[in-house]
Amino acid sequence: MNENNAASADGRPSAPGPRTDRARIRRHADRAVPERIEEFLRAGRVAHAAFAQDGEPRLTPFLYHYEAGCIYLHGSPGNATLRLLRDGRPVTVAVTELVALVASKTASNHTANYRSVIAFGHGRQIVDVSEKRRILDLMTARYFPGRRVGPDYSPATDADLEKMDLIEIAIDEASAKMRDMGPNGPGDSDADIPGSAFVEPV
Repeated sequence: MNENNAASADGRPSAPGPRTDRARIRRHADRAVPERIEEFLRAGRVAHAAFAQDGEPRLTPFLYHYEAGCIYLHGSPGNATLRLLRDGRPVTVAVTELVALVASKTASNHTANYRSVIAFGHGRQIVDVSEKRRILDLMTARYFPGRRVGPDYSPATDADLEKMDLIEIAIDEASAKMRDMGPNGPGDSDADIPGSAFVEPV
């Protein structure tokens, strides 16, 4: 186990981080930022959940909530991905934020600035209505800061929440990677070489 990733009482890391070789960043290892995993998960907007079913890959995007080493996905009980994740099978979740496009004077050095997390874990269905309400209220507040139950929208009913599927993915381990720099291709910083190089925020 990573020394900076102590285990909690239930055996899971108290904060997600790399623990085994599967979470090791190989390409551009210098861009690994494990200390920023939770920061990136709290700031992300879309999570892609991937797993295997009958020998075939499945991948589904979700809005999500992150809290205390867990990623929460929600949707209709008819959602096939959520239904399959109830059984605790291994799942990988990717969260990526595209920060800027980076243009270079050479074709092969065009790139992007980004922040990303890859998390590995297992799913568990949450059925308690009060816990569903708590997670969904926090999620709504994150995506729509400043909006309040009552003045801005009516609360979900217990019936609404009973019909909603909520899956908690407990993170076993994770990695984070980022690029945050300008063009660095050959000649990008040389004004005498033809072409243009720049950073364009998105």
